[in-house]
Amino acid sequence: MRRLLAWFLLVVGLACGLTGAALLTVLAPPERIDVVERVQDPGVAVVTRPGLAELSGPDVRLRAEAPDGADVFVAVARADDADAWLDGARHTEVTAVTGELSEPRARTGTTGTGAAADPRRADVWLTSTTGRGSAELTWPTGADDDYRDGGGIVLFTATDGVAAAPGTVRLSWHAEGRAATHPAGTPLAVAGGVLVLLGGLGVLLSPRPARRPRSRRRA
Repeated sequence: MRRLLAWFLLVVGLACGLTGAALLTVLAPPERIDVVERVQDPGVAVVTRPGLAELSGPDVRLRAEAPDGADVFVAVARADDADAWLDGARHTEVTAVTGELSEPRARTGTTGTGAAADPRRADVWLTSTTGRGSAELTWPTGADDDYRDGGGIVLFTATDGVAAAPGTVRLSWHAEGRAATHPAGTPLAVAGGVLVLLGGLGVLLSPRPARRPRSRRRA
């Protein structure tokens, strides 16, 4: 009975260990959190809510795409400066990221009316870049603490302040902490290792059942 229990622990331990190893490797969550938002009527700009840039990891990547090869402007700004530039113009705000880590979704809302000034002629941006049809930049979120007095950091994209903003916006972060590993992976791997050790010792130390002597056949 003791030997049978040891074999049971050994088999269960192997199953737990292999499952945990799979969750930590081939079945691990994606290395990045990628959110793609396609807005039908974005207004003249798409702006993130302050604090969203620090969702995960040491930096955040913003990429925007516009149809027909239009000029795309992407930038990082203090929230107060971005609000001053918008001055009530119609724009879309990305307020949060929801859903599962494997399929995150952006939560957005549109507010304001009218157009704004050309963002390429403004001097309120901490960094910016322009591209034909698309543009992309990466911002180190560790620097955000230096701009708390301006209401925090926002990511921003537009075209010329009058035409519609890029309709496709991609936000990307390095996954870290709980987002980077499956929560059950490490516990299963550790538990599996302990059970394999106990089961293996049990198999080695348990006495084998004595063999019954064969009965001699009668002549």
